[in-house]
Amino acid sequence: MALKLTLDNTIGAAFLGLSASCILTGIAMVQTQLYYHSYHKDWIFQKVAVGVLIILTVLHLAFTLHACYYYLITNFGNLVAIQKSIEWSFKLQVLISAFMILFVQALYALRIWKLGRHYSTVWPAVVAFIVAGGWGLGFTLVAKTYEATNFTNLDKMSGVVYATYSTATAIDFIIAFTMCYYLYRSRSSFSGTNNKIVIVMRYVLITGCLTSACSLSALITYGALPHTMVFIGIDFILGNLYVVSYIAMLNARKSMNERELSSVEVNSVGKAMRPGMGLHSETLNIHSMDDKVTPDVIPLSEAKFRPSYPTQYGRGSEQGIPSKQHLGITVHRTEARKYDWSG
Repeated sequence: MALKLTLDNTIGAAFLGLSASCILTGIAMVQTQLYYHSYHKDWIFQKVAVGVLIILTVLHLAFTLHACYYYLITNFGNLVAIQKSIEWSFKLQVLISAFMILFVQALYALRIWKLGRHYSTVWPAVVAFIVAGGWGLGFTLVAKTYEATNFTNLDKMSGVVYATYSTATAIDFIIAFTMCYYLYRSRSSFSGTNNKIVIVMRYVLITGCLTSACSLSALITYGALPHTMVFIGIDFILGNLYVVSYIAMLNARKSMNERELSSVEVNSVGKAMRPGMGLHSETLNIHSMDDKVTPDVIPLSEAKFRPSYPTQYGRGSEQGIPSKQHLGITVHRTEARKYDWSG
C-alpha cells in the first residue's frame, strides 16, 4: 500500500530539517569564531580548510532556505508543485552538501595518513582509496539529481541513493576505527600524553557515531518511507553535522591544554605544601600599593605571606633558639598575571 502524501511528510519534514540546519549553522559559526580566536597560529592549510567549510555551510543554508521558501510560500499548499519540478536551489544545496561531507572525510583521511604512515603505509592508502570511492558516488548522486526533473524520478536513482548513504556510513566507521587504532598505538610512557590521546579518541568516536547515525537514518527513512521528503529533511542537516563535529574537534585542543595546565598547577601546589608547614592567618598582610607601579605604568598590589614551619631544633626555645622560623614572601600581581617574588 502506497503511503499517502501529505504536507506533514513532504514539506513539513523538509521544514523541520531546515530548522535543525539553521541551528547547526549557528553552532558552526560560533565554533569557527572560537577556532580563529584560539588558534591564529595554526597550520595555514587548516585555517583555509575551516574557512572553506564555514563558507560552504552558509551557502548550503541559503540555498536550502530558498528551496523551502519556493515550496512553502510561493506554492503554499500545492502538492502538485512538488511532483512537477525540482527547484534549482534544491539541486545546488545537494551539490554543496555532498562537497561538505566529502571534504570533511578527506580531511580526516589526511589526518589518518599523517598519523599512520609511521606504522604502515598500506592501510592509510586503503582508507584514502575508500574515501576517493565515496567522492565518486557522491558526485554520481549529484549528477543524477541534476538529471531528475521532478521528485517522482527519485525511484530511478534509488540504487545510487542507497549506495551513497551506505558508503558514507561505512566510511565514517572506518575513519573512526582507524584513527582510534593509530591513536592507541601512539601512547607513550607519559600519563599526560596518554590522557590527551584518550580524550581525542572519545571525540573521534562521538563524532563518528553522530554522523554515521544521521546518514544511516537517512538511508532507513528513504527505504521505509518512499515518495516522501523525510529523508531529505535528514539530509539537510547531514553536511552541517560533519562541519560542526570537525571544527569542534579542532577546538577541543584548547580545553585539553587547559585541563593539563590546571592539573600541573594543582600537583605543583601539592608538592610545595609539605607536612609541617603552616600558613597562619595572623601573619597574612595584604594591603594596597598604589604608589608602586611598573615601568609600563601598571599599578601593582602587594600580598605578604609569612608561613611558619618547625625547625630541626625541636625544643630549642628553652635554649633561646626560636622553635619556628618565619619566611616572608611578597607577591606583586599585575594585570598580565606575572609575579615578582622577593623574600
